[in-house]
Amino acid sequence: MKIACLLADGFEDIEAIGTTAILRRSGMLVDYISVLNQHIQTGSYGTKVMTDKMIKEVNVDEYDAVFIPGGRQASYLRNDASVLSLVKTFNKQDKWLFAICAGPTVLGILGLLDGIEYTSFPSTEEFMPKGIKVAKPAVWSKKIVTGAGAGAVTEFALKIIEAIQGIEKAKQIQERILFRVFE
Repeated sequence: MKIACLLADGFEDIEAIGTTAILRRSGMLVDYISVLNQHIQTGSYGTKVMTDKMIKEVNVDEYDAVFIPGGRQASYLRNDASVLSLVKTFNKQDKWLFAICAGPTVLGILGLLDGIEYTSFPSTEEFMPKGIKVAKPAVWSKKIVTGAGAGAVTEFALKIIEAIQGIEKAKQIQERILFRVFE
C-alpha cells in the first residue's frame, strides 16, 4: 500500500506526521506531496516537513490511496483545482481516500461523502451537507476512512490499517504502540 499525503503550509502537524508514523509501522509507504510545489511545508505548529514530490509530479497509478490531513491547509486544499482534480482521479480509479479533521471537507465538496457515514472536526458539516456525520473518532465507509481531529490520530490510523490489512494487524499495531492496552 502506497499513500500520497497532501501537504500545504498550515497542515495539522500531529495529523500528518502521527498518522504517517503509525501507518509506516504496519508496512505502508507514505509519500509527502507538496500541494504548493515547494520542497518544505510548514505545519500549523512550526514543524517543517521535506516533501517527497510536488503535486504536479504525482502519477495516480503509483498510489493506492490519498491522505488529506486537516489544519489551516484544508481551506486552501478544498479550493485548489489541482487537489480537487487529483482526489477525483483517485476516486474514479476506485482507490482509497483518507481524511482527518477538516480534511474531509475536500471530500465533502466533491460529493464523495454523500449518503455515507463520516466524521470530521466540529463545524465542518456545512461542506458535507448530504453526508451522515457520526460522533466517533474514526469511521470507515466504503473506501473512505475519516477521522475527527488531532486527538483521534491513533484511532484514525488504526482504522486505516483495519480497512486495508485487517483487524488482526490493527490489533497487533495497537499493542505494539501500547495504545489503550492499560485500560
